Amino acid sequence: MKAVFFVPVFNQVRELPRVLAEFAAVALPKVDLLLVNNGSSDGSERLVRESGLPYLDLPRNQGVGGAAALALDWALEHGAEIFGAMAANGKMLPGEIPRLLAPILAGEADYVTGSRFLPGGESPNLPAFRRRSIPLVNLFVRALTGASLTDATCGFRAFRLEILRRANFDWHAPRLSTYGLEYYLYAKVLLDGRLRWTERPVTMRYPGAGPYSKIRVGRDWYAMLKPWVVARLDGHGFRPE
Repeated sequence: MKAVFFVPVFNQVRELPRVLAEFAAVALPKVDLLLVNNGSSDGSERLVRESGLPYLDLPRNQGVGGAAALALDWALEHGAEIFGAMAANGKMLPGEIPRLLAPILAGEADYVTGSRFLPGGESPNLPAFRRRSIPLVNLFVRALTGASLTDATCGFRAFRLEILRRANFDWHAPRLSTYGLEYYLYAKVLLDGRLRWTERPVTMRYPGAGPYSKIRVGRDWYAMLKPWVVARLDGHGFRPE
């Protein structure tokens, strides 16, 4: 099964070379990285264009959700069967992509997310705020979906594209352009009852000092939590296979 892993890039000229080097160092047959320059202006747009990898070049930032929708279109048009996502900031290890793909390839899951908190997962230098807040998000998600997750906010994930073809909702909707698409789709999977999902241990590396995320406390956290509520209430879902 062909897999495409979407990597959104926004002003990450310092971190992106590490991601590209680590991906090149591992043998991942039938796995492509799709880089999406999301309106960068710091030189990372040049790295994307010169990477030799498939890429999309967006003249302005369309948010992670907007970039993901375009990446999903590309994956569907190019015959991919599995779609994944990983960050361009070096927190996630390309060498752990097989951990996410294994349950799908074995026919055991339709949707797989990473967890830094499962046995075998790691989170070196995890900021104290994240360590305190993620368990609260897990409880929030459980209250809405009934699913017991260990790491509801991990963006390292993979899923069968077939589930998207059966969606009874508009995944190109502008309201999903920030962090909405990622979490709205995840919530719909957890709420469906027919789709199989699982978590797998992964590593999430954080720098020892300095900024560790572009997520802003307040506005962006609201944008990450709102899709779970909307997904619970709007009544949309997936058509049967």
